[in-house]
Amino acid sequence: MILLMYSNYQPSADHVRRLEDIAGRGRVAISRSESDALAHAGSTEIVLGHRYLRQLIPRAPRLRWVQTTAAGFDQLPWQDLRERGILLSRNPLNALSIAHHAISLAWALLRRLPLAMNDQARGVWGPPATMLPLPRTALVLGLGAVGTQVAKLLRGLGVRVRGADRSPTNAKAQACDEFLEGDRWRDALSDTDVLVLAVPLYESTRHCIGTRELALLPENAIVINIARAEVVDLAALLDALRNGGIAGAALDVLDPVPARDDPLWTTPNLLITPKVAAHHPGMQSDFEAFAEAQTKRFLSGASLEAVVSGFPRQAT
Repeated sequence: MILLMYSNYQPSADHVRRLEDIAGRGRVAISRSESDALAHAGSTEIVLGHRYLRQLIPRAPRLRWVQTTAAGFDQLPWQDLRERGILLSRNPLNALSIAHHAISLAWALLRRLPLAMNDQARGVWGPPATMLPLPRTALVLGLGAVGTQVAKLLRGLGVRVRGADRSPTNAKAQACDEFLEGDRWRDALSDTDVLVLAVPLYESTRHCIGTRELALLPENAIVINIARAEVVDLAALLDALRNGGIAGAALDVLDPVPARDDPLWTTPNLLITPKVAAHHPGMQSDFEAFAEAQTKRFLSGASLEAVVSGFPRQAT
């Protein structure tokens, strides 16, 4: 049984039909609630999505593979899956969209577009805002699929890119001008114009950008977070913005989202988007096609794409 547990949308009828063509009629179920998911748990071998995964795992003795809709996996019960020998593959499709969003946020801050939009909303043709210097150097923390794309885009714009990742590979090193191992990235902060955060959330990365790291950045630096909210010490970031310690910051993630009257919303030089970096009009159809191709691979015994590191690439 293939169980569809998509979080942001309901699977299309064509997607379900194509999966049934691959796996067999009546072999595909859709969970529209937690109770739906648990009702199918006993017969589920494949999960596409992850919405009720944590609740499902203890009741799914036949589960063999999970294809998540997410680019990252740190918020999934991946340890439980690994202990059970269940394959886990992530969604590699949205890395370029997320990277484009990161670049858009950076240049919006650099060119002071929020100030221009505020003037436009007030019907004011104001004097030009003081622009930030065009960036010469950038530091990308995390060189997974997203961070690698960010590094490539920045280099294409003539920015010198340093990259850091806890799992160095030749591909990651080649994506940037300089690869920094271990904690060497902190030594590069004082010469960083744009800091892009693309790391997974581990205990070692929780609040890895805090008061000390922000103080090392130049006053003209900007910080872009397209990773997890907890990677940044939010209080320290807001303090640095209010005190002029850095020139700007953009967040695509907030956890939790503050109330409307929270001072965060009026913090100067802070740009916020509501976790939309991965979103684009073809997002659903692209993933459905990818999930179908992955299902064909799995059922034929072929290696899967985008398997999380440390998991086998195909079913045993």
